[in-house]
Amino acid sequence: MNWVRGIVVVLVLWSSTVWGATLTWNSNSEPDLAGNRVYQCGGLPCTRNSVASLLVTLGKVTSLNIGTPAEIQYYFVTAYDSANHESGASKVVVFIRVGSPPPPPTQGGLRTNSLS
Repeated sequence: MNWVRGIVVVLVLWSSTVWGATLTWNSNSEPDLAGNRVYQCGGLPCTRNSVASLLVTLGKVTSLNIGTPAEIQYYFVTAYDSANHESGASKVVVFIRVGSPPPPPTQGGLRTNSLS
């Protein structure tokens, strides 16, 4: 995997009250891509070096249904190759349930979505 280029991920969070919320991204297209990892945080900053916890390790899929979190949650994705080298993180997205208080001031690149 070309680690200089890193992961090019665009996260989109969409939701409906029936199906919950789904994270969707455009994954790295390197030939040795093995899969993606989705991380979750309950607050900011949300990085691997802060409060992030690994939610799931996936194969070469580009979406994950996260259900309907009861509280504000932050997510980011990384790619990993066949040698288990991990890319840098995507931008952080936030899930905000309707009726939840607004999240604290954001870091650059944070995207939000509310479940109605």
